[in-house]
Amino acid sequence: MSVRLLRTLAVTLSLTGLVALTGCASEGNEALKNETGASIDQKIHDGVTTKEQIRALFGDPRESTFTDSGHEQWRYAFTNASSDAANFIPLYGDLHQGTHGTEKTLTVIFNGDVVWHHTMNASAVKTGSGLF
Repeated sequence: MSVRLLRTLAVTLSLTGLVALTGCASEGNEALKNETGASIDQKIHDGVTTKEQIRALFGDPRESTFTDSGHEQWRYAFTNASSDAANFIPLYGDLHQGTHGTEKTLTVIFNGDVVWHHTMNASAVKTGSGLF
């Protein structure tokens, strides 16, 4: 291989890596990053797991409210998103920016200091802004 071809290849790979690294973002409670509904069900047991155990596993909730019946409800969330490939198309990318990814939400409802019910949801999310 010629030196020129090696340089071109190195520059191309470097730019591709840079674009890949700048196209991801996450927000929220990192403890949920690798969790699934099944893994949460192994950690949280309705009628058994306590508030302190939930706090030890996931930290403080993002939101704490009360249901109509007076049960305390904690919510945790984590979103992991990547930039759409179209963001990097010259001119078009200047007029439209979008992301796609997954949002995970853990909701825990307590009866006193013990978990009454819990649920873990993972939803596809998409955002867009710009002229298109």
